[in-house]
Amino acid sequence: MEKALIGAKLLSCLLSLSFFMVLANPASARQLQLIGPQKTIKEGYFTVTVEASANSNLQGLLIEAAQDPSFNRQVRTFPALGDFKQLSLTGFGNGTYFLRAISKSAEQPSNVIKVTVSHYPLWQALGLFSTGLLIFILLIFIIIRAHRQEQYRLAAGRQEHQ
Repeated sequence: MEKALIGAKLLSCLLSLSFFMVLANPASARQLQLIGPQKTIKEGYFTVTVEASANSNLQGLLIEAAQDPSFNRQVRTFPALGDFKQLSLTGFGNGTYFLRAISKSAEQPSNVIKVTVSHYPLWQALGLFSTGLLIFILLIFIIIRAHRQEQYRLAAGRQEHQ
């Protein structure tokens, strides 16, 4: 009788401990973690990664972007198409944005990350474009000139043979 009582107490203790562990941390099994760029973004696009604490399939994954950390005024929502955990986000103007991940299979949103976008200045972009245009025009000129010289050389060679 004593052994049965000890076994029942032990079983009761193990069950309550496992029940306590499940209740103590229910969200951590499906907690989302959003990882993004640490530096200021100059191009207007960047990549974020979503990680889940457990090996669960993230269904209905969305990235929300807002200009305030409380997400009162939502800027955009980016759905993850397919089973992607890494997303490239683009089209951001200069400013500070706050991002978080939400999923139908997670009980709460992810952590909030802060991303600052500061594009290259217009003079620099136009300068690089002008330089590229100049090199392109110069290349076209060299190709046309070399083609004409070859045509003249071939025409002169034909006249000598006649």
